[in-house]
Amino acid sequence: MFEAYKYYWENAFKYRATSTRADFWWPVLVNFIIFVILYFLLAIAGFASVTSIMNGYNRGVGFLIFLLFVIAVFAIAIIIPGIAICVRRVRDTGLTGWTVLVFWLLSLIFTSNDSAVMETISSVIDIIFLVILCLPTGYVSKHGW
Repeated sequence: MFEAYKYYWENAFKYRATSTRADFWWPVLVNFIIFVILYFLLAIAGFASVTSIMNGYNRGVGFLIFLLFVIAVFAIAIIIPGIAICVRRVRDTGLTGWTVLVFWLLSLIFTSNDSAVMETISSVIDIIFLVILCLPTGYVSKHGW
C-alpha cells in the first residue's frame, strides 16, 4: 500500500507509463482516508469553535481556519498526480490517455444542465469510466472494445 502511494507521488508528472489496478486504487483509498480524517478533525474543531463562541469565548477558530487551509492545500496538491495516475491506469487497460479527457468533458457537459435526464446520462458516463478503471491490464487490447 505504501509503495503504491509512494509511486503515486513519485510519478505525478508521468503520463506515458502505465499503472496497475493496485497502483491506482491504493492511492485512491489512502487519499480517501486522509480526507475522512481531516473532515473528522474539521467537524470536531467546528463543534468546539461553535460551542466556545456560544459560551462567549473566541477559541478554536484559528485551528478551524488552519484545518480548512490544510484540506484546500491537500485537495489542490492531489489534482495533478490524480490526473496522471488516471491516465496511466486507462493506458494500462489498452485505451489511449485521451480517454480520460473525453469522459471528463462528457461528464462536465451533461452535469452543466439542471435536467434529471442529463444528470442520469452523466451518472451512466461516470459508471462506465469507473468500470474502465477497474478493468485488468491490457483488457481492451486482448478482447477489443
